Amino acid sequence: MIIYDADNAIYRFDGRCMDLAREYKMNPRGPYSAKLQQILDRMRCTPMQGRYALLVEKPFESFRLCRLSGKRGIPPTIVDGIVYSSIAEAEWDIFKRRWKDLTGHDVILDSNHDA
Repeated sequence: MIIYDADNAIYRFDGRCMDLAREYKMNPRGPYSAKLQQILDRMRCTPMQGRYALLVEKPFESFRLCRLSGKRGIPPTIVDGIVYSSIAEAEWDIFKRRWKDLTGHDVILDSNHDA
């Protein structure tokens, strides 16, 4: 098993560079540029423990934010107070949270793109 180590990641990116976050916001289903695909791959390769995920409360109506335990048989922990009414809203929020976790920077887009 390969152990993820953010300090030794091959691909690094500047979390202040909002053009890639804007690209994701405008087209969350892809196709993505090579640079954005690298960032998404890195987001998806972080350790399971603590990774943000979605829990479907009511299909197509209600989604909850949770964090994975990383251990088989131990359910995810629901993040209190966060409920989404659409999958698009949920995925955008998780993208921003993972971006912050990887870079230490918040996603801040201009008012035309609603961060």
